Amino acid sequence: MNNNHQFVAGLLLGALAGTALALYLNSDKGKQFLADFELDTANLKQDVNEHLDEAHESLQDVLAKAKQLVADLEQKMESA
Repeated sequence: MNNNHQFVAGLLLGALAGTALALYLNSDKGKQFLADFELDTANLKQDVNEHLDEAHESLQDVLAKAKQLVADLEQKMESA
């Protein structure tokens, strides 16, 4: 096959795949799939945000402890 035939074959295959996907997504099962997918992504986003909030709080705690440790060490150095 030369390049023109490969291009046309790829174009037709892409058009066929796009048509099949459009038909599926417009069916009842496809609409249910999209609704489930949207719900799953919303839940995933919420989970990620919760974990990021927890990580931020943990980092703030570690930072506060580190600052206190530095302050304690500075005080010990001054009194030594």
